[in-house]
Amino acid sequence: MISFVILTIGDKPEKLRLCIRSIHKNFEDRNDYEVCVVGNNIPDLAGLNVKTVEDEEKKEFLGARKNIGTNNTSGEILVHCDDDIVFSENWLNTFEGYIKTNKDWEIMGNRVLLPDGTRYWDRATFSPAHKMVDYDFYSDDVTFYQSGAFSISKRSLLDKMSWDDDIPFYGMFKGFEHNEDVEFSIRLKEAGIKIFFDKNNVVWHNDSTYASDNVTCNKKKLQTDINHKCMGFILATN
Repeated sequence: MISFVILTIGDKPEKLRLCIRSIHKNFEDRNDYEVCVVGNNIPDLAGLNVKTVEDEEKKEFLGARKNIGTNNTSGEILVHCDDDIVFSENWLNTFEGYIKTNKDWEIMGNRVLLPDGTRYWDRATFSPAHKMVDYDFYSDDVTFYQSGAFSISKRSLLDKMSWDDDIPFYGMFKGFEHNEDVEFSIRLKEAGIKIFFDKNNVVWHNDSTYASDNVTCNKKKLQTDINHKCMGFILATN
């Protein structure tokens, strides 16, 4: 059983529905999966065969909501993602092929691409400043982290370790040392747990407000030097 935990703040209902439909599309006639949506202001999802967990108390805390989703599902494998992730058509087949030959994984990532085909933070280091690295980058590097936008974990891992309940959105901008995904990755490394990565599998981050040059990625409105940071994006769209 695979459990999908989707986090939402209810402001992108159509993108949320597309995320859910892309999951269902992968499984077709299979029933060995479940979808759980955790968040606030959850829109009407009637007919989409999902469980919803409305949460007002922890709406500022991504890690807490991931833990809530974990505790409200039963799968041996859990996929945690944002509500604007879209799963590629062959995502499930590629994932199952990967885990047949990689038995020792406990947590892993896939390629995460923006609508224009450039990279979101799918494989990156937090120092220096969230720099994306090669897909074959050494995963034991102490600065490497697994993006919070999308991850796949075994429940046996999450029974031992969970996200921090008390790190808010963009914790680094609110006086915290790290964001929740970086903090979790640091603890994984300290426990000797390797973060696996399947560079052949793809999910899409359905958010065109980001600009990426495959090394850095930011909201377009936050770019301070667009000619330098986003030249790849500019060339691709003009």
